[in-house]
Amino acid sequence: MMNLSRSTPLAAALLLLSSHPLAAEDRSWTNSGGKTIVATLVEISGDNAVLRMNGSNFEVAVASLSPADQEFIKAWKKSDLPDPSKDGEVTPNWDGPWPKLVTADVGQEIEVIKEDASTGEYIYASEHYEFICDVKLNTSVVKRFSLLFEATNKVCRELPLGMVKPFREERHKIHLFETREGYFAKGGPEGSAGVFISRGGEGDILVPLTSLGVKKVGSNYSVDYDKENTTLSHEITHQLTDYEYYATGSGGWFTEGLAEYIANSGYRSGKFSLEDLQKLVARVTAYGENGQGGRALGTEINAPDLLEYYMQDYVESFTAPDRVNLNYGLAGLIVYYYFHMDGNKDAANIKAFLKALKEDKKPPELFEPLLAGRSWDEMEADITKGWRSRGVKISFR
Repeated sequence: MMNLSRSTPLAAALLLLSSHPLAAEDRSWTNSGGKTIVATLVEISGDNAVLRMNGSNFEVAVASLSPADQEFIKAWKKSDLPDPSKDGEVTPNWDGPWPKLVTADVGQEIEVIKEDASTGEYIYASEHYEFICDVKLNTSVVKRFSLLFEATNKVCRELPLGMVKPFREERHKIHLFETREGYFAKGGPEGSAGVFISRGGEGDILVPLTSLGVKKVGSNYSVDYDKENTTLSHEITHQLTDYEYYATGSGGWFTEGLAEYIANSGYRSGKFSLEDLQKLVARVTAYGENGQGGRALGTEINAPDLLEYYMQDYVESFTAPDRVNLNYGLAGLIVYYYFHMDGNKDAANIKAFLKALKEDKKPPELFEPLLAGRSWDEMEADITKGWRSRGVKISFR
């Protein structure tokens, strides 16, 4: 669960997105000690396999399983990815131009799938999203707030980072709630504006309508244009990020950094400006563009050892109250550095790193394309130099 909170630390443990939408069949599993059980592989959570036996789920470290089991898991993880060699499948975007201005289709039509007052279920759909509401909405209202979701999807499609999840044919599920009480009752964390929850598959987003600027006027609903919550794109990005990118050595600094990068790319009314650096800087160093929700790290940031930061436990480090602002803020700055400052400023090193993740490379080999011949001290110095020229001093421990 990735909790989007504008003023409080993450309140719940992360359920990582590195999960598979379909369960495998029962098979025998053998650990390094020779013990064998018969169970079903449900999903992959970080470095653990979630197995189901006798109706209960339990986690086991992938590294503790036999070589044959590890090979089975590796093939299973990749089995739902599109095959670019087949007609109609998605070819990962690695070589496209870096987007500068991304605009959603403001003229898109909203489809009414279901309006059932007896069950209190109302379902509306834009091109890539299905909005499941507990209250009836006018399609003009859905059309307005769907721009944020569609624009975020388009950014993830256009970023040349090799992701295939944004191109899936099935619409992504968004659950909307008339009241914050209804949102909390379904698992929304207190103090949050929205949340992404992975449950053994792709995962859904939960959002109270107030976070989208939707308010009740008489018996109808309208959009309060002054309260449009753009930071929800952070959670939408999590829903669209390929599960390989949540592996050890990337999950945390890259996945959260990517979400911070997109969420703070100057969104306005269906448009993202990926050249708008000031919003990200304000988010990290101060209290945000509008004085709310910022990390308030200042322009002189004391950072941990870089390798240690990349290898820290995702769940623990990005939920610990004393580390959450530093970890999220630093992630945004580092990802921006790799996208726009590193090497020839063509994102070549970070792309090579992501390709290594797709190939299931593990640390320390995983980091070789990112280092690009540098030592860790040299890469820290390059990051410090890149951001110093933009008014932010990062000092690594």
